[in-house]
Amino acid sequence: MVGAFISGGALIGFLLLSFFLPRDRSQGVVTGDTAINVANGLLLFGLKLTGITWVASRLQIGWMEASVLSHPFLQFLAAFFLLDFSRYWLHRAHHRLPWLWFFHRVHHMTERLDATAGLRMHIVDFIQLSLLPVLLFSALLNTSSWAAWVLPAALAVGVLFDAFEHANLRWHPQHPGARIWGTVFNHPHFHAWHHTKDGARCDGNYGNALVIWDRVFGSDVTGDELPEAYGLEPDQALVNGIVAMQCLKRQRT
Repeated sequence: MVGAFISGGALIGFLLLSFFLPRDRSQGVVTGDTAINVANGLLLFGLKLTGITWVASRLQIGWMEASVLSHPFLQFLAAFFLLDFSRYWLHRAHHRLPWLWFFHRVHHMTERLDATAGLRMHIVDFIQLSLLPVLLFSALLNTSSWAAWVLPAALAVGVLFDAFEHANLRWHPQHPGARIWGTVFNHPHFHAWHHTKDGARCDGNYGNALVIWDRVFGSDVTGDELPEAYGLEPDQALVNGIVAMQCLKRQRT
């Protein structure tokens, strides 16, 4: 439940901040897509409370001992980097493998980005993302000796960045402070290029909290200016509704 409060606070906070510092003033704080995103997120959260929690309780294997990291701060850093690195590669696979893109394109169908856009995902994507920390920190690693706050804190960082990078916030990447931030951390300008409508030509920027993975592995596609449009190309377009997008219903052209 703590994660739900953090997620809700981040969404509300960045939505309100976008009222004062909007990237696109014509968009407004709440759109039709915002309502769809939130409703879809609530449905997926219900799935997490039931099915995902049940699976997680039965995967307490701990194949590799992680007690060698005795200091909570080192435990947090290890959890954060391992989770962010794994998310980068899973996200890259979502785009580069056609059978995963088939589901992941739901996340890219919105043409108006705001802090809630991260809630727009297909159930198949959601299951993968929810099970990733379970596989890492329950099945693969035995983290039972770690401080109780470590894993929730590492997960919370990802939740905060998810809302921040999707937010309709004005961000000047050439500002000295923004340039320092952007050498390591994700931000709305960087992630906007991940959602460009011209995804066939410009496909990259997969990082969640850190941008270093995109730089190291050659998937940084950031331009100086914002993309001209967001969403899916016409041949990929889906009907914009909760049931329709979960059923991957194609738009008629």
